[in-house]
Amino acid sequence: MKYLYLVSTLCALGQATLDKPALTDNLDYLWQGNINNLNPTQSTWDQWGSGWIPADCKSIAESQGLSPSDFEVYNVHYTDCGDAWVFCRHTSSSIDLVSTIDIFGRLPVRTRSWVRHVMTIPGNDWAFNSNGNIAFSGKTAGNIDVAIHESGHSLDLLGAYGEVLSSSQTWLDNYNQDSNVPDNYARTNQVENVAQNTVVSVYDKVVPGGLGSVQPNWSKIFHQYATLEWKAGDHIIPGGTCDRHLINSETVSMTSSQKRSTRLADKPSHEFKGTYNNIVNNFTSFSTEADCKFTWA
Repeated sequence: MKYLYLVSTLCALGQATLDKPALTDNLDYLWQGNINNLNPTQSTWDQWGSGWIPADCKSIAESQGLSPSDFEVYNVHYTDCGDAWVFCRHTSSSIDLVSTIDIFGRLPVRTRSWVRHVMTIPGNDWAFNSNGNIAFSGKTAGNIDVAIHESGHSLDLLGAYGEVLSSSQTWLDNYNQDSNVPDNYARTNQVENVAQNTVVSVYDKVVPGGLGSVQPNWSKIFHQYATLEWKAGDHIIPGGTCDRHLINSETVSMTSSQKRSTRLADKPSHEFKGTYNNIVNNFTSFSTEADCKFTWA
């Protein structure tokens, strides 16, 4: 599969466009290395009974003008975690369920742990992250670097680094030591710059030879991706088992009200079966969708 070229609109998220030049137009040259070196995780899945959907999936669906009733909901069980991730798939999605499960399962499990629900919706090729929920539109669910980028927002904005890295003095001090940012999309703002540096950092860590094997000018962005690697630690390294950080959203009816005569399947539980020491349920609400659509051609 060929990496899809970025043709983004600019987005704000309360931050200004960056004035450093892009090292490259896009990060398409990293796709092959990442897909080759992030191995899939064995998985199984089962579909929810009719009429139920996670509350966050319902909210995002309605915000996109889609009917929650047109979604299929699945528990996706990966062998490196005792609890499933809940996927919400629109029946008209361009990417099939198996491909979405494969791509998400290639992410390091400690990265996956900071993603709440995975959604696929029909439409043009773009993606966004809302409070740890990743919504893939069009064919983006089949692109590993989009998955890394969007999960990078979770790591940054939900506290995996002990702070919001993109607005921290640590990040700004190191950013100021570099002459460039990774690509044109990274120039959007520091939130998107951190997300694009997540793609760079994963490549640097998992591909033999690291970034320097494909990018002779790596030193021009070194302080940025090295800082992210330092703060991320083993979050971006494959292996290990899950340490869940996000609670699932509440299980709700697909429709605003269910008639008493409507026959529903048993209500699925949104509670974890396992016991985890790192559960995040208090954070500043965010969405990269309102001001920025990670758009692809």
